[in-house]
Amino acid sequence: MLYKVSPFGYFSRVAKVSRGPWFQEHLVEDDGLEWFYVYGHDGEPVYLLSNNVPIEDREKLDRLFKAYSRNRSLAWAAGLWLGFETVSRVACFRGMAIGWKALSLVGTAFLYKNALQYFNGQTYGPLLSAFFRKHQGVAKADKFAITDRKREYFEIDTSDYMNYSYSDLGHDVHVHHGPQPDGEVMDSTWLAELDKFLKGEENTLKQHKNFVNYDYEFIDKSFPTIEKAHELMHAPLKPEKTTYF
Repeated sequence: MLYKVSPFGYFSRVAKVSRGPWFQEHLVEDDGLEWFYVYGHDGEPVYLLSNNVPIEDREKLDRLFKAYSRNRSLAWAAGLWLGFETVSRVACFRGMAIGWKALSLVGTAFLYKNALQYFNGQTYGPLLSAFFRKHQGVAKADKFAITDRKREYFEIDTSDYMNYSYSDLGHDVHVHHGPQPDGEVMDSTWLAELDKFLKGEENTLKQHKNFVNYDYEFIDKSFPTIEKAHELMHAPLKPEKTTYF
């Protein structure tokens, strides 16, 4: 893995890049998710997705990398200041044209920055290497081989979709349960018999397995005949009986 002894310079640094476009870094919460940590292993870049790192280590790694980046920025600031002092005080640089002075400033600042980063690397290199070695099982050289366990948690597993039979639905199997693998045909037989019953056609509704034969008293609530209506309208009134106790 990353046994870092060389300076953490431009060509040998550990990079932390956003998973999306570069401007996305400023549009999302800084929760340590959706970051690739890129580092060298056996001469090729290796990618560690922060989503696959446990939250405790993810936060520690995030704070460690921020401290390392802060020191790198300070090294650049110190390098530019020392480069300016070098270009403005050393005689061989003072006689140069302005363009060459600017190039000399950048070059000397880069050298000073790398020298400072060498000492920073003695502290941050072993710590970062320890984290990368700890989580080397989820780091991949091919980004397409990385699986995101945080995203997989929210994906719906459809392997068991409709993986049940009509008899598994319980006693109320005639009630709609959504998609049913072999229940649609059985439900249609029940609905067909019920439709025949409501239309007054011949049916085998009582013989259907979904029919529940409750005991009941049949009361004819159809419109009465003229004779029945006459008896109802001219029947003697029954005296009201008031009960107080």
